Amino acid sequence: MVRNVDKKVSIVIASHDFIDSLITCIKKVDEHTERELLEEVVVVDNGSEHTYTFEELRELTSLSLSLIHLETNTSFAYANNRGAQAARGCYLCFMNNDIEVLEKWLEPLYEIIDNEERIGAVGPKMIFPDGSIQFAGYERDPHTQFQRHRWRGYPSHLIPEANVAGPVSALTGACLLVKKENAYFDERYWYGCEDVDLCVRLKQQGTIIYYQPKSVVIHREGTTRFSGSVVVEYERNRELFRQKWGRGWEELLWKVVT
Repeated sequence: MVRNVDKKVSIVIASHDFIDSLITCIKKVDEHTERELLEEVVVVDNGSEHTYTFEELRELTSLSLSLIHLETNTSFAYANNRGAQAARGCYLCFMNNDIEVLEKWLEPLYEIIDNEERIGAVGPKMIFPDGSIQFAGYERDPHTQFQRHRWRGYPSHLIPEANVAGPVSALTGACLLVKKENAYFDERYWYGCEDVDLCVRLKQQGTIIYYQPKSVVIHREGTTRFSGSVVVEYERNRELFRQKWGRGWEELLWKVVT
């Protein structure tokens, strides 16, 4: 049973081009989100070449919706931070524009963060359109010592561990629910590491990063990042992370707060 529904969720969608993905994302939120939990949807147009109007988006949903236009692509972190500043909800769900939520996706996340004070962030299981796993936690990449998606591409029903809820080292920012006071990404990152950086910051505060596979969303993955419309500097992001967190960066990255 959901409690404290006066504490509602603002969904922040940072979107760069690919209007068709954004339209689908909003429609699925409208169709499958538990309305008693939702405060609003905040769309941040992150310097799209082919922009869109509030009126066009307003036709897609009866949910409360606002639109912020940024003149240039100012990074995932900057765009989401602008949306977070404008949001009214007690909780914020950062959401990529290539996410398609499924029925009753929000309540399992909401119940975790609303009923347990020590939860810093909670995220769902993510699947590809064919039902295989897109995200169900991280494992260590032996080449970089940073994270990579565990069980990526495996059929979800064949991996029992992918369906076990609990504390993890980090979550992806593609769909991430946090308290509003913690809803801030380090804007020095450029389309990478800002989500795990946020998780490390929350863990340093003693809060738990929680994976909740009872919530399931489709993630088409990398509509912006892998399309070539932005240049992602992976090693620059990793180096910034290493410098920021110092000699103990690996321990901090892989630490699980329980």
